[in-house]
Amino acid sequence: MPDQDSKKIIQQGFDMVAQGYDHPSLSFFPKTAEQMMACLDLQAHHHLLDVCTGTGVVALAAAELLTEGKVTGIDLSDGMLQQAKNKAFEMKLDNAEFMQMDLDDLAFSSDTFDVACSSFGLFFMEDMDRALGNIKGVVKAGGKIAISTFTGEAFSPMSDLLLQCYESFGKEVPALSWKRLATKELIEAQFAAVGITDVAVHHVPLGYNMTDAQTWWDVVWNAGYRSLLNQLTDDQKIEFKEKHMAEITRLIGADGVWFNTEVLIAVAEK
Repeated sequence: MPDQDSKKIIQQGFDMVAQGYDHPSLSFFPKTAEQMMACLDLQAHHHLLDVCTGTGVVALAAAELLTEGKVTGIDLSDGMLQQAKNKAFEMKLDNAEFMQMDLDDLAFSSDTFDVACSSFGLFFMEDMDRALGNIKGVVKAGGKIAISTFTGEAFSPMSDLLLQCYESFGKEVPALSWKRLATKELIEAQFAAVGITDVAVHHVPLGYNMTDAQTWWDVVWNAGYRSLLNQLTDDQKIEFKEKHMAEITRLIGADGVWFNTEVLIAVAEK
């Protein structure tokens, strides 16, 4: 079984960044949701489960399409779920519900959903076989399961500088979770591990020209990289930001530099 302390760390980390998770610098999240909807070919009556729903980016994109159906979004982070609920209310979407739930203990019957999604979520699971198997169990026969993940080159070249700077403070760089599913082959192997071989993997070449170092800092501060910063003392955080931002400013130069946020979207049939 996954370690409860590890889950608590993940939950607290996402609670911390929930307020800024829809920041414009993280535009790759809604763009990926849009592409995922295009890949799924949803029917209006479908019931969709969104696992690791976060602020509901995928769930709400689906809810707009499922005019006769519904969406159920689950997550460990109450902070993220509150953002999702707020957005659903503002969008006047009454066919989306959000609940705090552990993927390792799904409170749904077998064959409940027509479709299940997990956008940038599966790679956080300590036991991906168990997690994907649980998702598979609540999807109807012939239903679809979709996941998204970053490629191995995502967030380069800024991420390399960030991690090198972090190491210079005597800190050990943790394994980047998305690397576990960063290629077509890794994704296919993961689905095969739960008995699914009908998988289509779509490459989505997202990114944008970054012209301002602050944009990169907004990415760092409002998403997963922020958990690294929390391992530094307050004085180190100030020193780190000054040093790293100087490096990013030099990298960007006068003309900007391409910020790679390309993703892979896999759609499988049960």
